[in-house]
Amino acid sequence: MADMLVELIESFIGGSEATLNSLFKSMVNLVFHIERELSNLKLADGSFINFNKIYETIFSFAIYILIIVFISKAIKIYFMMREGDAEENPIQLMIGMIKAVIIMICFKEIYNIFVGIVQEFLNGILSNMTVQGTNLAEILTGNMGGGIFTAVACLVLLIVWLILICQFIMKGIEILVMRLGIPFASIGLLNSDNGVFTEYVRDFLLTAFTLVVQLGLLNLSILALVNGHLIYGIAIAIVSVNTPMMLGKFMIRPNGSLINSMGNTARSIRALMPNWRRRR
Repeated sequence: MADMLVELIESFIGGSEATLNSLFKSMVNLVFHIERELSNLKLADGSFINFNKIYETIFSFAIYILIIVFISKAIKIYFMMREGDAEENPIQLMIGMIKAVIIMICFKEIYNIFVGIVQEFLNGILSNMTVQGTNLAEILTGNMGGGIFTAVACLVLLIVWLILICQFIMKGIEILVMRLGIPFASIGLLNSDNGVFTEYVRDFLLTAFTLVVQLGLLNLSILALVNGHLIYGIAIAIVSVNTPMMLGKFMIRPNGSLINSMGNTARSIRALMPNWRRRR
């Protein structure tokens, strides 16, 4: 019975060979350029989906909205004097509009440079922990010599890896939606606080840093498995899956309101007071 279960797990792992090897070789593209994978989806007329056309459509509508918002803000600030600072130089509003247009037009080139930097950073880290052999299914099946226990452990590690792949695909889709929405986010540059554009940049940077950490831990997990440390490999892979939640604890969003910041500080101090009294 145990031998049959081991053979079943081995065949299951062998069936995942193509998926593991193809996806793990292009994780950076899977996150930052997932449209290259989705561009193979066929439409009803037999053609393929074109994300460049979608971006051009969004860009056209965003330009119209940018002009409307620019004229509206200029009238409300400098003619009706209902919002903003009427004494502020109107050139600042014009500069905000120019920056928004530049971002809309040049975002693709800037984004490609950003992805290239992330790729070079990741390659520099992974070069210090190179793995001999890239067939992950063979590496897993090669560690199943200990019977049913090691077979189940390898199956658990495979499941964790598949969860990690799903995380990368989900994050890639989120980044794709954010990239398509960058023309609308750039309209926020007309505001003094840059609107949601600052959050956009922050999310791109956080995603890049998270991806580097996750892929570094994934490579370390494979390296531990190659050296026969199966349990270490599982533990490291689980940490890689939990990396977004772990980093989220330390990434504090900036708060522009001084009153809210003071309120949060006061609540924190008040929460610590009962503990301080009990210690006394």
